[in-house]
Amino acid sequence: MSEPMDTQPEYIPDPEKEKQAKAVHILISIIRLLGVVLVMLGLAIALDRLPPVPVPVGYVLIALGLVQMWIAPMWIIRKYVQARVAEEQIAKAAQAGEQP
Repeated sequence: MSEPMDTQPEYIPDPEKEKQAKAVHILISIIRLLGVVLVMLGLAIALDRLPPVPVPVGYVLIALGLVQMWIAPMWIIRKYVQARVAEEQIAKAAQAGEQP
């Protein structure tokens, strides 16, 4: 970032990568929203608001919802970033192999 703005290459977004990033963002948002729903349902069951369901089921749903809200999105993002980095390394290796 020490280069003047005039000498830096202009960023040109790749439409395919943008589309993939938007899809991952939407997927993570839906997963987090469903995690919130699981936590709320688990709380209702744990507080005995839904009588025919045993209370331990509520605790299990709360745990699953928390995992779905916090751990699953981080795992998905990590896998997505690893895939992007691997693609870039393959592209660089292909370019280096083509050049004499």
